[in-house]
Amino acid sequence: MFAAARQSALRTARTQLRQSQPTVVPQYSAFARFASTFAILEQKEGKIVSQSLAAITAGTKLGGSITAFVAGSGVKSAADEAAKSKGVEKVIYVENGAYDRVGCPKRHWVS
Repeated sequence: MFAAARQSALRTARTQLRQSQPTVVPQYSAFARFASTFAILEQKEGKIVSQSLAAITAGTKLGGSITAFVAGSGVKSAADEAAKSKGVEKVIYVENGAYDRVGCPKRHWVS
């Protein structure tokens, strides 16, 4: 008798779990209001590197505003390209050749 009651209770609980709807965060919730993405984009010869566009794509999936940052020499055309990307609201660019040398240091020694 207890086995039958237990099976019935489990079946009822399982049915209720299947019928419940997934939790959805509304677009205008507190989280969505504060969500934003700051994408630092790499450019080469005035064009955005394709791997950098993945940061913009990820930002659109998260929702919220996307701000892109590009730095280096001759970045005006790269900044214009970033501004045309879907989801980008602001583009900050710094025209300075000093940023061309920033990156991973090259190793001049071999192990």
